[in-house]
Amino acid sequence: MKPDRETEGTREVVIMLTDMVGYSRLTSDMTPDGVRDFVVDYHRSLARVIRRDAYEPVEIEPSAGDGALILFGKRGDDDVSSIGRRALAAAVDLGYAVTRGEVAKTRIGLFKGDIVEAQINGKKAKFGAGFAVASRLEELCDYFDIPLLMDRDIAMMQDDDPSLVCIGRVTPLNLNHPLHLLTVYRPGLHHIPADVEVGALNHFIAQKNEAIELFCGNKLLGIDPDFPEVKRRLERAKEIFYRLCGSVDMATERILEYIRDTPYPAQDFRQLGMKVLGSKQDKLGVRLFHLSSELLKAIDEEFYNALVIDTDWENYFALEWRKHGDVIFRMNDEADGIYYINSGSVVTLDENDRVIVTLGAGNIFGEMAYFSRERKRNATVVAASDLVLRKISTGDFEKLPVIQKIFKRIAAQRQTEGDGAA
Repeated sequence: MKPDRETEGTREVVIMLTDMVGYSRLTSDMTPDGVRDFVVDYHRSLARVIRRDAYEPVEIEPSAGDGALILFGKRGDDDVSSIGRRALAAAVDLGYAVTRGEVAKTRIGLFKGDIVEAQINGKKAKFGAGFAVASRLEELCDYFDIPLLMDRDIAMMQDDDPSLVCIGRVTPLNLNHPLHLLTVYRPGLHHIPADVEVGALNHFIAQKNEAIELFCGNKLLGIDPDFPEVKRRLERAKEIFYRLCGSVDMATERILEYIRDTPYPAQDFRQLGMKVLGSKQDKLGVRLFHLSSELLKAIDEEFYNALVIDTDWENYFALEWRKHGDVIFRMNDEADGIYYINSGSVVTLDENDRVIVTLGAGNIFGEMAYFSRERKRNATVVAASDLVLRKISTGDFEKLPVIQKIFKRIAAQRQTEGDGAA
């Protein structure tokens, strides 16, 4: 017998998905009655914030116990922008309620979408692709350490709100298209102190938004992604935020982390933006560990742990972008650091500017000077293409004795092979 099914018309709504942070940890030691009461109290506290005349009409349905599906619909002759403004206002109110301790810590995703409803076996069910997108937004809150994320459609419904912050153009796992992510930074929300100076906060937001536009690129405006400039701007914005709030803006840090791992836009970056929640490329330590089969044979457990397990040393390798033809250093220069080639290639030249060797991605150079008496470069190194380098300075190198031992072995191997890596 076929189920009783009656489909209703399509509705345009704004979808809010919420998820309690740490639900499993909070309820792991509770009795079933305790879990029930805890969840009921949570949903009642959500409803007290959301079910207000200013936000109606609103539909709230519990979702998997620790979350809720909340739909904001049209009010009379409202256009969809009015729905979006009400939904964001409700989300911000919910954020403040979390800050005040009135609602358990909650992640929120906002997305505009169409839904249809159907009666199945006497029960009403809702369907729409927007549910999956809103769910990804809510998951990305955890990745960026932000309690609220919305897509660009919701942001464009707001009236020149200076608190809107661009997070990035992101394609999460299991989605085939990117999301333009935004949030709001206001005093008392997120990690922002209630007494922060609003003008200074808005200055940070403007700086960050300009950097993120340069990160994403804008084909219509002729803006190409420029990762070196983005890194410089975001580093400045990061410092501003820390001075204002006394904490790290993790959303900014995630973009910087992405640039460190992917210093040039991938081939599909314009189409998909930043791909997250999927597999990441090998850490620098793993790539160094596989530098050569001979080195691999020589490395002992101490070296393996230093390279692959305890990877704090990677933070000492600063990104540098160089153009084809740039001189990295010249013969007889004082040693000022060791370089890892992330992408591109270099040539090493002797005193007569003859090529000694060409080194490509995955190679290091500059280490041999540290194990010579004079500590001077024994060759000139020139960029043979546009390239991305990771450089550890002399001062930082000398702080890491195990890393010194590893590079000493690499230098000894190269002296034996005579490849002239300066």
